[in-house]
Amino acid sequence: MHALEYLYPMRTFLITSGTMEKPNVMTADWVTPLSLNPPLVGAAIAHKRYTKKLIDEYGEFVVSVPTIELLKDVWIAGTVSGANVNKAEKLSLTFVPSKKVKAPSIKECQANLECKVVNAVETGDHVLYVGEIVEVTHEDAFKDKPDVKNYKFILHVGFGNMFTTNSSEIFKA
Repeated sequence: MHALEYLYPMRTFLITSGTMEKPNVMTADWVTPLSLNPPLVGAAIAHKRYTKKLIDEYGEFVVSVPTIELLKDVWIAGTVSGANVNKAEKLSLTFVPSKKVKAPSIKECQANLECKVVNAVETGDHVLYVGEIVEVTHEDAFKDKPDVKNYKFILHVGFGNMFTTNSSEIFKA
């Protein structure tokens, strides 16, 4: 087991890049909040990923929040390279124009966080892209708080093809 797998399970997200004319999407677990003000999110992308090339080119990306119903598409997005295949043709996802960035949002996702890159930090075999969240669109799973009773967010169990989801049970400290 790799040392980083001890951090799992981790939430799984989709990262879109490119444009509406040529959208690309990849699966990413390594996404983290970085700042409330300004609102910043970090996404660690491997140097070898096609998504890295597109983020470098356009300076933008979208973090999309899928639910367990999208697991088949999440798996394909994470195992097929957009450099070799038009993933949009292989997925049942609907790419829609974002409001403030060129990278598309995903209609079926419960939230889309549109980000403009404000920093990129080399971190070994990955680059940590720091994105300022310039717009958020969301569906019913997000009102005052995430609706964990009715929506099942994806948790990656570890490296590989095993996933789980949240429980609707809430604990208070």
